[in-house]
Amino acid sequence: MAKLAPLRALLRPLDLAQHLFEVELVIPAEALARGAVAALPAWTPGSYLVRDYARFVDRVQLLDGSRELPLAKLDKQRWQLPVARRELRLRYRVYGNDLTVRTNHLDATHAQIIPAATFLYLEDQLDRPVEVRFEGFPAAWKVASALPHRQGAYLAADFDTLVDSPFELGTFRSRAFTSGGTRFELAFTGPHNGDEARIAEATQKIVETAAGIFDGFPFKRYLFLCTFAPKLRGGLEHRDCTSLISDSQAFDKPEGYHALYQLVAHEFFHAWNVKRLHDPALGPFDYSRENPTRLLWFHEGLTSYMEHLLVLRAGVVPWSHTAKELARCWSEQVQRPGRLEQTLEQSSWDAWIRLYKPHEFSANSSVSYYDKGEMVAWLMDASLREGSRGKAGLAELFALLWRRHGERGLTDGDIRQAYQELSGKDPAPFWEAYISGCAELDGTCLRGAFGLQLEALAPWERLSSEEQQDPVLVRRARAWTGLMLASNGATVQNVIPGSPAAQAGLSFGMEILAVDGWRTTTAAEAQIRLAEPGPGGRARVLAADRGRVFEVEVPVVESPERSHRLLLDPKASAVQRAAFGASFGQAWPGAPVKRRQRR
Repeated sequence: MAKLAPLRALLRPLDLAQHLFEVELVIPAEALARGAVAALPAWTPGSYLVRDYARFVDRVQLLDGSRELPLAKLDKQRWQLPVARRELRLRYRVYGNDLTVRTNHLDATHAQIIPAATFLYLEDQLDRPVEVRFEGFPAAWKVASALPHRQGAYLAADFDTLVDSPFELGTFRSRAFTSGGTRFELAFTGPHNGDEARIAEATQKIVETAAGIFDGFPFKRYLFLCTFAPKLRGGLEHRDCTSLISDSQAFDKPEGYHALYQLVAHEFFHAWNVKRLHDPALGPFDYSRENPTRLLWFHEGLTSYMEHLLVLRAGVVPWSHTAKELARCWSEQVQRPGRLEQTLEQSSWDAWIRLYKPHEFSANSSVSYYDKGEMVAWLMDASLREGSRGKAGLAELFALLWRRHGERGLTDGDIRQAYQELSGKDPAPFWEAYISGCAELDGTCLRGAFGLQLEALAPWERLSSEEQQDPVLVRRARAWTGLMLASNGATVQNVIPGSPAAQAGLSFGMEILAVDGWRTTTAAEAQIRLAEPGPGGRARVLAADRGRVFEVEVPVVESPERSHRLLLDPKASAVQRAAFGASFGQAWPGAPVKRRQRR
C-alpha cells in the first residue's frame, strides 16, 4: 500500500492578548483527487460531551496559491472541498480563551493547543498522517508534545494520534526521569506555591506502582502537561501523555499535594484503562457525534478507585487521607436521591446528555459513573478479596484483563468472566445489584474482606461533646426540611423529593426572603431560621418566585441525613489485615512498625 502524503498544518499567533491564532492546512493533491469534506471534531475523547468546537472557528478560506476559491459550508462543522490536481491551502482563525484540559487557551504567557478543537480532518481519510509546525510565536517559547519531532515538525501517524497529542507552548519548566526503559517528562506551566521536585518524585513513584500492576509500560516516552491556575482542577488522558490542571495555591497544606497525586494517578491509569483496554465503541472514533458506551462505570468509576490504590501503594498519600475521601464519597452516594433512579450502565450511556449537562433536578434523578462507580469498585475489590481469600483484588482483575485482552477490545462479558475466575463467584448478583440495578450500597463486604466498617453519624452526633450540652444546637442539628440552598445566597438549589419543603411547594431557583418574620439574606441565615423550630415544629417561609412573593408553612422533621467515617475492626483477622495490605499497599493502620535489631 502506497504511503499517504501528509496533511501539513502551520499554526501562527494572530493576537495573543485577544486569544487568536491561525491554522493553515496544506492539503495534498492526492487527497483532493475526488474532492473531499473537511470537518472539525465536535468533541474530544475522554470528555463525553458534544462541545461544538466549530463555534470557535471563523474566517475559513480555501486558497490555490494566492487565489481564493469558493468554499461551501455543509453544516456547523463541515466544508466541501473541490476536486483538484494540485495542493490547496485551507486557512482559518481560532479563538481560544477557555483554560480547561479540553479547550484551547492562549495568551501572552502560553498557548495550550487541544487538537480536537484546532485541526480539521478529511472525512474517510483519518489514516492520513499530519505534520504540525509552529511559526511566529515568541522566540523564548518552547513546545511540549508527546509526538516525535523531526526537521521542525511534529509528526502524527494519523488523525487519531494527533487528537491524542495536545501541545503546550511557552516558557514552561521541565523535569524528567527514566523508569523501566521509558522516559517520563513533566512540563510545568504557571506559577504556584508547590515544590516541583516533590511532585516529580511522587509522580515517579506512582508510575512505577502502575507498572507493577501491568508488568511494565506500553510506551517508551510519556509526557505530563502540568498547568497551574487559581481554583481550577481537571485532567484528560491520552495514550502517551496527559493534561493536568491544578489549583496554583493548593500546596500550603498536604491535602493539596494529595489531590494532585490522585489526579496524576487517575489520568496515568487511563493509559491502560480506556486508552488501550477499552470498549470497542471508544475507538476508532466518530468525531462528528456522540459515541455512547455502557462501560464508563468501568473506565472512569473503577479508575477513580484505582487512583487511591496507586497513591497508597506508592506511599505518597497516607491511609488517613484516603479513608476520609472514601467515607465522604460513600456518604454522598448513599444520600443522593438519584441512586434509586439511574443505574451505572444508564449513567454511562447517557453521559453525553446528562452527566455533562446537569440541570436542577439531576441530583434527584441520576448518579455519576465516576463517584458511584468508585464506590462500586471498592465493593468489587472487597468481593474479589473475600472470594479469593485475599489473593486477588481489583488490581489483579485489571492485570488479568490486560494480559488477556490488551488493545483488542473489551466487553462487559469479559469483565464478568475475569471477576468470576478471580473470586469464584457468579457475577450476576453483583452486576444486577450495583451495575445494571439500583440496589442500596452495602458495606458489609468491606468488613468481611478488609476489617473496615462504615459508621453512620447523624448531624447531632457530629457535634462536639461541648456542643451536645447545648439544647439549642442539638435541636437545630436534628431539624430538616429537605431544602438545599446555593452557597452564594438564600436561593433554592435543590429540594429533596418527598421532603417537607417539596410538599410545601418550594422549588428550584426560588429565593428565601424571610423565615418566621426574620429577613434571610444568606444561605446560612436561612438554614438557621429553618432549623430553629426543631423536629415537630413548623416554619413560616416568605419566598419569591420570578418576582412573585408568597408565604408557605414548612413542617420541620428529624434529619435523615447521615455522614460516615471509616473505622478499623480491632478484631480483624490476619487474613483481613493481609487483604488490606494486598489491596492498599500499606500495613494495617496502627500496627507496630518492626525495627531492625542492632547487631
